[in-house]
Amino acid sequence: MPIRPLSLGRARAPGAAASSAVPFELPPHHLVTHAVVVGMTGSGKTGLCVSLVEEAARSRIPVLIVDIKGDLPNLALLFDQLDAPAFESWVDADEARRNGRTVTDVAGEWATKWREGLASWGLGTDDVRRLRESITLRIITPGTTAGEPLHVLSPLEVRSDLWEIDEEAARAALSGAISLLLRMVKREADPATGREHVLLSHLAERRIRAGDGAGLEALLADLQAPPIERVGALSVDEFLPPKERASLTMDLNALIASPTFASWRKGAPLDVGDWLAPDVAAPAGEPDRTPVTIVSVAHLEDEERMLVLGLVLDQTLAWVRGLSGTSDLRALVLFDEVFGFLPPHPANPPTKKPLLSLLKQARAFGVGCVLATQNPIDLDYKALSNAGAWFVGRLQTDADRERVVEGLVGAEVASSGGTGNDVLDASELAAIIKTLPPRTFFVRDVHAGAHSQLLETRFTLSWLRGPMTRRELRRLQTEGRVRAPIAETAAISSKSSAPETTLAPPPPDGWRSLHPHAPAAPTSAWSYHPHASIVARAELADTRLGVRFTREVSIMVPIASATLDLDRATTFEHEGLEKHVPVAGARHVAYAEAQLPTRALRSMEKALKELAMAGLRTSLFVNDELELVSAPGETSAVFGERCATAAQTKALQLRTELLAKTDAKLNRLAVARDEAARALAAALAPRDKQRAQKLLSSAQATLDEAVQKRNAELAAGEKALFEAPAKTRIKELGPKKDALVVEGFAIVWLAG
Repeated sequence: MPIRPLSLGRARAPGAAASSAVPFELPPHHLVTHAVVVGMTGSGKTGLCVSLVEEAARSRIPVLIVDIKGDLPNLALLFDQLDAPAFESWVDADEARRNGRTVTDVAGEWATKWREGLASWGLGTDDVRRLRESITLRIITPGTTAGEPLHVLSPLEVRSDLWEIDEEAARAALSGAISLLLRMVKREADPATGREHVLLSHLAERRIRAGDGAGLEALLADLQAPPIERVGALSVDEFLPPKERASLTMDLNALIASPTFASWRKGAPLDVGDWLAPDVAAPAGEPDRTPVTIVSVAHLEDEERMLVLGLVLDQTLAWVRGLSGTSDLRALVLFDEVFGFLPPHPANPPTKKPLLSLLKQARAFGVGCVLATQNPIDLDYKALSNAGAWFVGRLQTDADRERVVEGLVGAEVASSGGTGNDVLDASELAAIIKTLPPRTFFVRDVHAGAHSQLLETRFTLSWLRGPMTRRELRRLQTEGRVRAPIAETAAISSKSSAPETTLAPPPPDGWRSLHPHAPAAPTSAWSYHPHASIVARAELADTRLGVRFTREVSIMVPIASATLDLDRATTFEHEGLEKHVPVAGARHVAYAEAQLPTRALRSMEKALKELAMAGLRTSLFVNDELELVSAPGETSAVFGERCATAAQTKALQLRTELLAKTDAKLNRLAVARDEAARALAAALAPRDKQRAQKLLSSAQATLDEAVQKRNAELAAGEKALFEAPAKTRIKELGPKKDALVVEGFAIVWLAG
């Protein structure tokens, strides 16, 4: 068991004064029985999760993180000097400008806040530097090259050594990949009962055992002309008739032909064991670097997230089952925002079964799971009640608090053998949770007996900047803050026969050389690889919408033997790159055997301009009924909120105008009704009373009809306005051909 405890902050007993707090140190093996972190937005949940990861890494415990919202890549923002220049390049310039601030001022404030905040916990620049130098941070982004792309079907298409080491785990991985493939074409994906799944499994395993991967194109050929005669006791045609096989073949072929599907078939293989293996690229004499791998799915649609994470968790479970038993914490799996992925019965998304299995089985193999959410109301608390540690932050609703108290008390009863001894009082616990301040958590650890505490979490060594965009994830690679994709580097090397040189080859005429932030690894462990880049801008306009703005784009493309690999073009952050110089002694892979000929150079520049034109295209959100157009870079969610606010404002205006328009008429009708009522009261003779009653009834009916008409008109108008935000359309806007302004071409030397 690692000796170093996890230092998460200061703790005190519930109800005790803050001055009585003592350092909170969690023994790592307490997490072998898993943990749950809950807390609303602003409770400090993300900070606690980041601290857990930092502390695990400082204790040399590998971590696998599932990131749903895009917050956890903040772990890459480890600024050694904690000074303003380090923060400045990551400050949101648009936000600073909107607040009437300069980027320099904002960066200075953040640097001061983080430096002083860490100092208050006895931490400083040396701690930040040691953490950065001791970890290998890897960000895997399925379906996009923003981070490291993931070949989600690699258990199917790439033969794994797992078939020799653990055949059962290899077969489970293959089954998961086939299930994902079938779900993508909306087919039965159950490995036991789905006939299509069973047949594909037989065909794929046959190819894999022959020493090859089961590429999708090869599987389609096998489906059309099966190389096997029987499946179980039936012939292939009896098991899955030719007509059904043809239908499946057509669906799979359409999937293969889809341009968007190509991104799912390249990148890092789905190998959790490799992700969590120590990085041996550390300098001689120093310990291996501890892997921290983030699987970020913030950019995916909900269904895609479910499918991909179901497969990732299946692979994690297969890896866990192949480990030897231990009571020590050998690895940590953190799932940030598990809401929707572990719902109560009867919901059964692809992620639920592997999560339940991990909670039940992983502890025997020394793998702890930390599940975090800000929405505890819809979680399977029967499963979570098995967790040994609970960190409960501030919760907004009574329903959330009641559900958490239910789970906590259930865990208490279970840990006390069902006797109820030393079980927390539910009402007292609910009262404590309701009044928790930010960054403070109620902690219940079954390994600590009946002793409950309030934990004030420490400052994180990483700067908690907020969710990162795909562009910012690419920038992390460019600056060397995360590991560059091995698959990409290998592809460059395999296509280039040019030698490596210590000095950078001179850039083409009219170009310049840029060297991003280099990794801390010794120069023997990496080389500079050339990427052709363009920085360009253009004005985009739509006179009908009244829109006119300028956009800038920075695109780089790997070069191998004077050829651009256009399939791997990516945007990057060019600001500040000219400040960096190449690391002394680092090797450069030549981008051509000799100076590029003029014709080849012009062809390269033309291709980059075409990429820039495509990259400058932007999507605007337009709501014609509300007469609103999104600002450049405004997200769908933010524009939706703006539309909702505008609809409410217009609805209020409509109500005001309609009331003003109809009030005079309704007042006159009300006066007539009141006069008729007085006449009825004054009438004495039966005939007069009868006549007055008719006049009153008529006046009341006229007034009621007018009120109903006004209310109906108001309701219809408000209904149309409240429905208007949902009628937003997307407008594609691109630059005219002669509008492109090239700021410059450059060779970007990316470490890898």
